[in-house]
Amino acid sequence: MVRKLSVEEVARRRTLLFGVLAVIFGILIFRNGVGFTKFSLDLLAIYFLVDGLGSFLLRFLLRSKSISYSHSIWFIFLSLALIWLNRLSSLPVNLVVICLGAYQLGSAIVYGITFWLYKANRVKGGWLYLWDALLNGGIGLATVLEPGSDGHFQFILLGAYLVLLGISNIRDGILFDKDQQGQELKRRFRISLPVIFAAFIPAKELKRFNQFLQKGSSAGHTGPYRLVKKEEEARELEILVHTSDSNLFGAIGHVDICYQGKVISYGSYDPFSERLFGTIGDGVLFKVDKEPYIELCKKESQKTLFGYSLSLTEEENQAVEKRLAEIDQLLEPWDPPSRLLEDGQPTYAYKLKYDLGAELYKFTSSRFKSYFVLSTNCCLLADSIVGQAGTAVLDVRGVIAPGTYQDYLEYEFEAPNGLVHTRTVY
Repeated sequence: MVRKLSVEEVARRRTLLFGVLAVIFGILIFRNGVGFTKFSLDLLAIYFLVDGLGSFLLRFLLRSKSISYSHSIWFIFLSLALIWLNRLSSLPVNLVVICLGAYQLGSAIVYGITFWLYKANRVKGGWLYLWDALLNGGIGLATVLEPGSDGHFQFILLGAYLVLLGISNIRDGILFDKDQQGQELKRRFRISLPVIFAAFIPAKELKRFNQFLQKGSSAGHTGPYRLVKKEEEARELEILVHTSDSNLFGAIGHVDICYQGKVISYGSYDPFSERLFGTIGDGVLFKVDKEPYIELCKKESQKTLFGYSLSLTEEENQAVEKRLAEIDQLLEPWDPPSRLLEDGQPTYAYKLKYDLGAELYKFTSSRFKSYFVLSTNCCLLADSIVGQAGTAVLDVRGVIAPGTYQDYLEYEFEAPNGLVHTRTVY
């Protein structure tokens, strides 16, 4: 008789398998990145060819108009073109290398802007971001301009990254069911998915939840959906990950902290201070009661919120409260103006204060004085608080996307003795 695996065991094996595959692929790319890329492109071409021929045969045999001839012809053409280019030129490989270089250039821009904000706000540590900007910018620019000569170095970097990512996941799989109680507070280094991929994890979780609703198992249900892994003494700390399918920024998501019934949120809530296409603005923090805030989020932005309740020891709880007190010392009250937006509506901050009674603040100093969507963002502030509980989300330079956070929280919920004991969908 085949033993049925538990959900926890499936999650553990999935984590281990991902880690092993990442290490294998990383080693292959490290040793021969060009050859591995050409082989991968050949597999992609075969997939396109099989899909195109299969669709063509189904249309011919079944006479089904729902299967398009144009779809089949396009996939067959794409397959043959990719095989031809992959065999007779280095263009496909060079395009992959250019994409890697472009990603580094994008990272360099983010680091450069972060350095500028640190200097403008007189925050220590900005020179590290300048170094990262120059290093990534130099390598990325050289790669984009000369993909043939610098491609091997990019594959070495990619291979090393995949090996580290794999080792991180293998460690997570091995420690999956280990009891964390009694451990000292510590920050474990953890390799996360690239931000460009992690950014859309909240949207993926929303899609999975919507598929669950469509199965009909939720008929007649009202209120939040709650999964409890184990009953815990209430410590009143919950991480809220927002997402929606209404637009790109909604899909990428947002992160709040809820402590003792109060939501603590950080973002660019002063639209009249925004610049650089709305990616930079004054950092605003507000505190508001949880229930009316969640209702406003669902009504105002059509958001779905994923809540992750954490198991905290008394020592961890005290560390979180100490960090919150430190943040309070950096704040000054802010009264949002009654000035209307271009569409004639009051600002979101104005609604929070006068509809929900929220308390709004701006930072007098620290890296959070200026909000930047790609570095000093909601995730970084949340991590500076929740990190007191020993989470392992922090990136090398503190750049975290909501998806990076949610990916880690899902792992902690699936792990039998992880930090997260309850997951709630609002």
